[in-house]
Amino acid sequence: MIQLNLLFFVSTLATVMALSGMDGSSRRSFMVSVGTLIQASPAFALDMDAFVQKELHTDTKKELSKDEGLCKYGAPGPERGAACERVGLKTGVVKNGVDAYGNIDRGDYVRCKTEYPMIDGSYVKTVTCG
Repeated sequence: MIQLNLLFFVSTLATVMALSGMDGSSRRSFMVSVGTLIQASPAFALDMDAFVQKELHTDTKKELSKDEGLCKYGAPGPERGAACERVGLKTGVVKNGVDAYGNIDRGDYVRCKTEYPMIDGSYVKTVTCG
């Protein structure tokens, strides 16, 4: 369908340019020919109207319940975690390592020790974690 519309567009534009005697040097005559082309295509206008109506219909605002709003937009803490559980949304780590309950995931903390023992006459960096 799109290929047919594109083919129609190109052929109509070529026809309008040929009929208007446009040699490619005048932007004004080109804009006039494009305006004629747009007016000559009522099927495209109907398609655009249908598209706009469909988008307006699907873009309706959804009312959030109190718990949904708290879970999606509230500050991390016990209330938000409980609201997410009631709604059935995930309570895991969302961003920056903080979950809905306000718990911070900093990963595993392991203390490491760096040593430089001499092996075969040169120092070798050795890191021991444990």
